[in-house]
Amino acid sequence: MSQLALLLALGSAVLHVAWNAAAREASGRLRFMWLLAGSAAVLALMLSAGLWRQVSWQEVWPYLIATSVVHALYFTSLAASYRTGELHWSYTLSRAGGVLVASLAALVLLGQEPGARGWLAVGLVLAGSLLVSGRPAQPRDLLRIAWIGLLIAAYTFIDSRGVRYAPPLLYIALLYAGATVLTTPFAMRAESGPGDRLAPIFGALSLGSYLLLLYAYRLGPLAQTLAMRQTAPLFAALLGYARLRERPTPLAWAGTGLVVLGAILLA
Repeated sequence: MSQLALLLALGSAVLHVAWNAAAREASGRLRFMWLLAGSAAVLALMLSAGLWRQVSWQEVWPYLIATSVVHALYFTSLAASYRTGELHWSYTLSRAGGVLVASLAALVLLGQEPGARGWLAVGLVLAGSLLVSGRPAQPRDLLRIAWIGLLIAAYTFIDSRGVRYAPPLLYIALLYAGATVLTTPFAMRAESGPGDRLAPIFGALSLGSYLLLLYAYRLGPLAQTLAMRQTAPLFAALLGYARLRERPTPLAWAGTGLVVLGAILLA
């Protein structure tokens, strides 16, 4: 994995945790998530105004339709999860499931073989993530998180392929716009809150996070890029502790060591 891909994946992780923490602090309101995605779409469309001629439309449109649907499901499911689950638990376990399924898909469908060291690193990152995650309050919470993990794996695999046919910034703009349109009927019936005015700020962070990740996809193997981004649960646990007054268990904190070790092996 190249040094630049490493830095891009880490930067993406930090920004991703920041906007997820904001969504958790907003109690997972769908209106907040909708405003976040919509503002990210508007900003990305403005910044990508000169990129339209660089798109291979015949190849990219199936990926854009698929990822828009998956992201719409992801945003609504994530909002539901954050209404009841703590940041470090919901975030960590869903990301762990997503990277496991996506890594297996990269091996089976793309033929990307990370080697013994790569698979050891992926295993350490996943094991650490599971320790950080703790236990669900209710069984249905675990089912919801498993569903989110599948959605993460789905859009990860779709986007790692689709971004080859369009500039990453424009690709993100279009997928966020599609997800925003699809979730509009539900968001209009959702409650609003005082934190909604800050949604555009976190929309920009979300845009930056995904943009960095898509560029990392272009530079490194999918499984290893995803595993490196799985350092994000470390930041989620720390931010949850400092900002949201969450208290991960000692076992969860011990899991952070495994994640760091896995990240070192991938570097």
